[in-house]
Amino acid sequence: MSKQARFEGDLFSSVSRNFFAPLWAKYEGSPYLTHLKRFEKTQYADRDDMLKWQWEKLAKLFQHAVENTAFYKEKYKGCRLESLNGLGKLPLLTKDEIRSRSDDMIAKGYDKSSLFRMKTSGSTGVSLELFMDEDSLQWKRGCTVRHDMWTGWKFGERVGAIWGNPEQFADWRAWLRNLLLLRHIPLDTLKMDEAVMDRYHETLRRKRPTVLFGHAHSLYLFAKYCESKGYDDIRPKGIISTAMVLHDFERVVLERVFDCGVYNRYGCEEVSLIGSECDAHSGLHVNMDTLVVEVVDGEGRPLPEGEAGAIVVTDLTNMAMPVIRYKVGDVGVLSNEFCPCGRTAPLITSLQGRIADYVQLTDGSYVSGISLTENFHMALPGVKQLQIVQEELDRLTFRIVPAGTWKKEDATALDGLIRKRFGATMRYDVELVASIQSEDSGKYRFCISKLGEQPF
Repeated sequence: MSKQARFEGDLFSSVSRNFFAPLWAKYEGSPYLTHLKRFEKTQYADRDDMLKWQWEKLAKLFQHAVENTAFYKEKYKGCRLESLNGLGKLPLLTKDEIRSRSDDMIAKGYDKSSLFRMKTSGSTGVSLELFMDEDSLQWKRGCTVRHDMWTGWKFGERVGAIWGNPEQFADWRAWLRNLLLLRHIPLDTLKMDEAVMDRYHETLRRKRPTVLFGHAHSLYLFAKYCESKGYDDIRPKGIISTAMVLHDFERVVLERVFDCGVYNRYGCEEVSLIGSECDAHSGLHVNMDTLVVEVVDGEGRPLPEGEAGAIVVTDLTNMAMPVIRYKVGDVGVLSNEFCPCGRTAPLITSLQGRIADYVQLTDGSYVSGISLTENFHMALPGVKQLQIVQEELDRLTFRIVPAGTWKKEDATALDGLIRKRFGATMRYDVELVASIQSEDSGKYRFCISKLGEQPF
């Protein structure tokens, strides 16, 4: 089958972009399109100017939080903030604090019932809830559109959303908004068998979205399915991979099958977009227009660039519920090098997964579950899908979807790799399964640690 031309916007794209978008923004009273114009300029602004702007925003945020919230008045008693670099001396904000002190974090003058609730299930299954004011929400909305445009997508063009929540458009207003403005093609990922993915293919082939957007592993599974069927007629301009770490082997497959660039993205419900990849693919540009991002050690001290540590974010725009030095729960590496694309924000050069997804070895050291599953996948051609579960310090369970018939040679190769990576004392079980489904959130966990203590 010969490849079709690259998917482009349809005739309605221009109408959506030039008519419905500004009309709907006016109806909502939203300034996000005005913000977008600003962000198209600030992405190339002098970094020192952006750092100066961040310090001005941070100083106001700090003063506001101490004066107007019971939580920060108590937490920062005796603390002073005299520079942007001084942020690293403030105590960290933890998920447990947010769960137990949420009401005390709401600033005076804000009605909680009028705020937007940002809720995440969390990697441990314990939900976390924050609240965001309208101004912050629209500011972040403009940032997200800017990063979407890095793929070659234009506002109003269709988006194939391999995401897992088609019910979000069940309300007629939401349906109409999607029809005229968002133009998402929702493809449910809660169950991904062959019949479902064949419907994906037919829908995308017919509706021709400019960009595919979704969980990294869901995109990968769909790409593998298309490849196995010989489908090469899905031709977006780009792919936005988000919500989980993108493996190198997944990127290779996505680029090969869909013949376009893959744009990795990192964020969380609590603060929205944290970093995005550009077409230079040198790392994830930190969203300086909204956040200060740090990488810290186990004591909360900022680490030098190039060293892996816990990612900590400060939201410069949410005044209703200030989020200062929030420990997200992920591990990464920061760099102050400049990207060849000309954008000036620092780069997150490596994302090493959730802190909860580290495997602890019997000697007390830790290994990233993300890097482990990447290594195992590349070294074991007989494995189609793999999930590592650490039940005890010296016992692992390997859930495996075989690529074909599971053979003695595959079991031998797996045993050799386990001994090489974990040593002779590590016990393990192998569960051969037909599929490993995503969680209710649509995310897929490569590694699950059931041990309490984690690094960083």
